[in-house]
Amino acid sequence: MKRQSVLAGAALAALTALSLAATATAATAHLLPTGAAWTSAQHGIVLGYPSLTTGAKPSLLQTTNGGKSWQSLPPPPLKFPLDDSQPDLVSAGGVIAVTDGTHILATRDSGKHWTAERLAGIPKVFEVQQVATADGRVLALVVTRKQGALYSGTPQSGVLRAVKGVSIAGAGSYGDITTAGSLQVDLGNNFTTQKYWFSRNGTSFTAAPLPCPAKALALLGGVTSGKVLALCTAGPSAVGPGTTAAQVSIAAKLGGKFSAAGKQIELPNVNIFAAASPSTLIIGGEAGLFRTVNSGKSWTLPLTTPNGGNVNDLAFVSASTGFALESTSNEKGKVNTVYRTVNAGQKWTAISVP
Repeated sequence: MKRQSVLAGAALAALTALSLAATATAATAHLLPTGAAWTSAQHGIVLGYPSLTTGAKPSLLQTTNGGKSWQSLPPPPLKFPLDDSQPDLVSAGGVIAVTDGTHILATRDSGKHWTAERLAGIPKVFEVQQVATADGRVLALVVTRKQGALYSGTPQSGVLRAVKGVSIAGAGSYGDITTAGSLQVDLGNNFTTQKYWFSRNGTSFTAAPLPCPAKALALLGGVTSGKVLALCTAGPSAVGPGTTAAQVSIAAKLGGKFSAAGKQIELPNVNIFAAASPSTLIIGGEAGLFRTVNSGKSWTLPLTTPNGGNVNDLAFVSASTGFALESTSNEKGKVNTVYRTVNAGQKWTAISVP
């Protein structure tokens, strides 16, 4: 699933060092979105379920006016899974791909025809941690008991194959993929080894200097204004249960050497990272969305998650407009909400989904 963290917990005491802004109010929605992809400020696609219960059937909705109205698309045959993993969705270049952590399906005609993408040579026990679409291809970050690896293939070809050389050995592997500005892949294993690649065409990958120390998990923020952004998060035992130590890392160009920026901060359960600009960055985690406008020197909290939760999706389509999908719960049960910002993350407003 997208940007899954290997860190967990609820260390909310770390928030006392941050200045708090107003908490956004969620809009009531009948559908519970589990994945959202935006190709522009106006065009977005949402995958959702009537309930987050095993066997629930999905809906696929599209907007072309920034969420003012929604149209139904033929949904993928992907029922809500038994293990409670929330299915995710990505879209770019007319390709839509979805995964529930075990299956991958793709379409090139807005859902009229869906194809299950088999992972060639995969063992029986595996997990699809992330999917992406770039350069007309579907990519998947897959972990097994022996390695973490990148798989790639043409949409609706029916098969994704391991990309030669883009893998890391060992059980307990993890990683991240970003297509923001450029395709990048990072793979790590047990906080002792790490590898990083970038690609300019989606088929050939170049190894490059690591965005983070091997003892850290790298969350990739993409390329913006030529700068390459990442967030280095410490291992689960480095700080304490439920607390993530995080620091921004920046390279002057794709393939260049990364350097730490700003200060290291401690936050509850960080799991996703995105860049509006080289200086304006957003971290998503258990407590909500954190924002810096000075490359990590100081942080604020413009969107809180009162009962704890997770940020499933986070991306900017321009320097000012971005979207997030947050999942939490209240006294009535699960609450999944799509948010939009039009001022680079200073304020987030809920988008109503039917």
